[in-house]
Amino acid sequence: MVTAHPTSRRRGPQLLPGMFHADRDRALRSLAALEALDAEWLLPGHGPALRSSARAAVARARETSGTTDP
Repeated sequence: MVTAHPTSRRRGPQLLPGMFHADRDRALRSLAALEALDAEWLLPGHGPALRSSARAAVARARETSGTTDP
């Protein structure tokens, strides 16, 4: 999960575009590990830091990826 990326016009929690991972289903499933974290700040590898619960950030990433399934 990132909060911005040069190849994406979106801002906020999101998965990297498909060209950056070989297994989209696995990427979506990995969000569950992040969702379980008790965090107030997210420090992604790409994009600005985000003050948000991990649960809310994962929900937004799922929404922008086109799925709401955990």
